[in-house]
Amino acid sequence: MWAALISALSGASGTILDKVILSRERVKLNVFLPLLFLLLFGFNLILVPFLGKIEWQIVLLPNTLFLVFLMVVIAVAHNVLFYQSIQREKVYQHELVMMMGPFITIILGAAFFPEELQGKGIILLLSLVASVALIWSKGSKEHFLKDATSYNALLGVVLMSTESIIIRDLLYSMTPVALYGIRTFVIALFFFAYYRPRYGRVSVRHWWLIAASALLGLGLMIARFYAYADLGIVFTTLVSILAPVIVFFASWEILHEKIRPRMVVASVVILACVTWATVLTFR
Repeated sequence: MWAALISALSGASGTILDKVILSRERVKLNVFLPLLFLLLFGFNLILVPFLGKIEWQIVLLPNTLFLVFLMVVIAVAHNVLFYQSIQREKVYQHELVMMMGPFITIILGAAFFPEELQGKGIILLLSLVASVALIWSKGSKEHFLKDATSYNALLGVVLMSTESIIIRDLLYSMTPVALYGIRTFVIALFFFAYYRPRYGRVSVRHWWLIAASALLGLGLMIARFYAYADLGIVFTTLVSILAPVIVFFASWEILHEKIRPRMVVASVVILACVTWATVLTFR
């Protein structure tokens, strides 16, 4: 449970910080992405000797190697789309699109891992209610998908949800730290080869901000991976719905962006669903 909560809080905080780095600080995406994943890999590498374990006999099977390859390709694509959306959209607008993710992930999780829900059908129902409440809070269609960036962000959401299913399957053969280490290493190599960034012009302040974003990102992903392995993808996704709620209110309080009253109503529904599901899961 704590892993899922840490993931939600880290995700919300990271979105706000990334918005500051990419929009207010105007760090270019071709500098931000390679440096971010380099630092993610470096921070994760510290944990590998203690928590990084791999079942090599399973990992080296052709189907497992294919899933690893597919995970990396999807991760590269959705990270570019995700950070483009953060850079170009308001946090509020970005989260309107991103909150489609839980609904898609829950549907895919229930379809591919039905064993997680044996005797827990109410958890699936609560998860769907919470995700629909979040979607309902978005308002009218023209505020939801208003331009090409929004449509790209929605494609990124679908790719993220698909990657979650692949990650859940790969966690049977390696620990979250090992899997995330492989993921960040390959993605960092790709971004460095593709963007060929020059970091001599990056200020010390920006290095520190991106390092902070990397630490939050590490907390988000490692905690999410552990939650997937221990709690299942559906329940973890339900708890992660708290992240958009936190971002909505943070964008209103910190970035002074407007927030719709219906978000308050949706937040109450979401909190009730998460609370009920938690009681049912740990009673």
